[in-house]
Amino acid sequence: MDNSMIENIAKKVNVSADIMRQKAQAILAEQGGAWKNAGKSDDDCNVLALRVAARQLTTEQAALSRSGAVTYEGMFVSVPRSKEWGKILYNKMANQLRVASEDVRQNFVDNGSVVLFEDNHDGSFTRHSKEEYFGNETAEVSELPRHTQKLDENTHFYVVWDKNNKTFPSGDTNFKYGRARPQDERERTMLFLGRPTGDNSDLKVITVKATQAAADVQYPTFVPCTFAMRPNASGTVAYVKPKVSVFNASQSVASIFDAAPVEYDGKLITGGVAQMVFGLENTITGLDQLGSYYDTFNGKDGWWDRSLIVVGEVIHIDPRDNGGYVLMVSDVDIMSSAEGVEIYVPSEQDDKVDFAVGTKVLMVGQAWRTKEGDDRMSVNGWYAFDTIAPVNVEDDAGWDE
Repeated sequence: MDNSMIENIAKKVNVSADIMRQKAQAILAEQGGAWKNAGKSDDDCNVLALRVAARQLTTEQAALSRSGAVTYEGMFVSVPRSKEWGKILYNKMANQLRVASEDVRQNFVDNGSVVLFEDNHDGSFTRHSKEEYFGNETAEVSELPRHTQKLDENTHFYVVWDKNNKTFPSGDTNFKYGRARPQDERERTMLFLGRPTGDNSDLKVITVKATQAAADVQYPTFVPCTFAMRPNASGTVAYVKPKVSVFNASQSVASIFDAAPVEYDGKLITGGVAQMVFGLENTITGLDQLGSYYDTFNGKDGWWDRSLIVVGEVIHIDPRDNGGYVLMVSDVDIMSSAEGVEIYVPSEQDDKVDFAVGTKVLMVGQAWRTKEGDDRMSVNGWYAFDTIAPVNVEDDAGWDE
């Protein structure tokens, strides 16, 4: 594609040339075949891709301005798995109710924690609840509310969303009061290092929260980008907005960082963006130090939010059936007896795995210990460096010919 054309269109749309180019290339990859079949030349296809990209970006910009979101420049440094809080809560309550006596179950009902439904086996159910929720403690109902979970052949229940507040602070009726908490309540809490686009202030770490369908998206880490999100008043927390928060990789954003994600002397992490974010005390020399790290910080304030960084070496790359890869990473020190860790790369990030076995990887994650006493690490972010280029293996089909 013509660079001058890309730059001119990018200026009109008010985005970087990198973003315009990537958007157009993605559209070309998706629609180029159909355009060529329709008789379009390569130049025609390039122009069409730029036009469609410009329209889509203009639409995104309009949606952004209406949403109250702000475009940030920077990069994600930690993207843990999403938490299915609703599922976790319902499973926990079900386990408690199954072994509870009738009196204990009734206590859960009386204090407003749950609403129980007794199956009358005639198409109706007897509802048992706190009186304030519905004006009575028991009532016959013809159907079960959404999010109700089966406990046994005779009993269903739901966990109450809010048992304390009949109204919101504004005085409006609280629709959560006495109602079923959703079972599919998902949340992903991430860390983003950056600043609002066009703002020359210092970079800061922002906690980014995504809920429901937005929590299903796993963003790549240590990739310079622009990303729209809605900040709170202090700017320390921001929220993902569906259809507005679009991840746009942009190498031009890399210039806002003073250093690469990691500086490594072959044995130790000696600096870099990751160490600046997570600190020297959360830097370990190898996976064989997970146990001592766990013993040092487990149980202390902030433990559940504490992340460590460590460098490992890729020893195996396994393609997944539905796209993506599993990277097996071990200690760089050949004498280490520590178990390796696995990095799951979703199919949307296939292009990040452009290296071979032997590549060094910076990992961000959390330490934990199994019931058997084995030390493990959950990887929430990674960055490949000192990469080894993959070898292009020729297809040997037909050699006999």
